[in-house]
Amino acid sequence: MAILKTRRDKWYERVIWFVNGKFIEKQIPLRTSSKVTARERIAEVKKVEGDIKQGMEFSFPWLSNFAKTKVKRFTIKEAVDQWLLKRKGKVANSTLDLNEDGLNYFLKFMGNANPIETISTSNVEQFIDWLEGRGLSKASINIHLRTIKSMFRYYLNVGRLTSVPHIQQLRIPKTEPIYITDNEFQSIMELDWLDDFYKLVFLLYRETGMRLNEHMISVLDGDWVDIPNTSKGKVGRNTQLDRPMQSIFNELKEWLSSGYGSRLKTPDDHISKMFKKALRSIGADESKHFHSLRHTFAVRRLIQGT
Repeated sequence: MAILKTRRDKWYERVIWFVNGKFIEKQIPLRTSSKVTARERIAEVKKVEGDIKQGMEFSFPWLSNFAKTKVKRFTIKEAVDQWLLKRKGKVANSTLDLNEDGLNYFLKFMGNANPIETISTSNVEQFIDWLEGRGLSKASINIHLRTIKSMFRYYLNVGRLTSVPHIQQLRIPKTEPIYITDNEFQSIMELDWLDDFYKLVFLLYRETGMRLNEHMISVLDGDWVDIPNTSKGKVGRNTQLDRPMQSIFNELKEWLSSGYGSRLKTPDDHISKMFKKALRSIGADESKHFHSLRHTFAVRRLIQGT
C-alpha cells in the first residue's frame, strides 16, 4: 500500500507493508511541493513498489543525477554503519566495541561494496574458516558470529532483507575451571620483583571473584561494592567487603584515578599482563590467566561450603 502525505510543504510517498506480522514503513521523498508533480513521481515509485517491499533500494531521477530509476544496492558497509549507529547509546560501550570488532573482521573478509542481500550461508562458513586461520579462538569467533547474526536479523525484521544466511555457533566442549592453587598464589605473593600493590590487587580479585573490569566501574558504598548493570549478564549486583578488602579497593581506585593507572590507556589489560608475568615467573601452567582468579574464588567457596 502506498500513501501520499505532505510534510513541511513537501510531498512524500509512504510505502507500507508487513513482515512476519510486523508493520514496516518506508518514506520516499518526492522533492516537490506540487501535488501534480508528486502524483507523476508516485507513478514511478509504484512501478517498483513490489521490489521495495522485497528490500530493494532505488535511486529515483529526482533524487539523483540519473535520467532513469536505478536499483540502489544496499552494501555491507552501509548496513554495518547504519546498524552500529542505531545501537549507539542503546547498548553498553563494551558491547558496541565487540560489535565493531566482529563487523570489522566481516568487512575485511567480504569487502565493503558487496550487497548485503548476496551474503550466503557458504560465505559465513568461509568467514569462520578465515577467522580460524587467523588464530582466533572458538569463543571469540562465536562472539563475532552473534554480532553478525543480530545485524542480519535486524534487517530481516525491518524488511530490508527477505532471508538471512544460516549462522550457527561453533561447538565448544565444556572444560573444568582453571584455578590457582594455594601454593601457586603464595609463590606469587613471595615474588621479590613484584610490587606489593599488584600483590594486594591480585588478592582483592581472588577474595571477591569479580571480573577484571568490574573494580574499574564499581563504587564502594559503606561495606558494599555496587557493580552496575553494564557488566556481564546485564544485571547489577552487590558484594560485601571487609575492612582490609575495602582498603585495597580504595587503593586500586586511587591508582586508577590519579596514580599510574590513570596514565594507561587500558589499565585493566596492564593488571592482567602483570598477573600473567607473575604466573610465568613461578612456572605455572600456561593455560592459567587472570580470569583463573575468578575460578579460584568459586572453587574455594565450593570447598568452604562442603
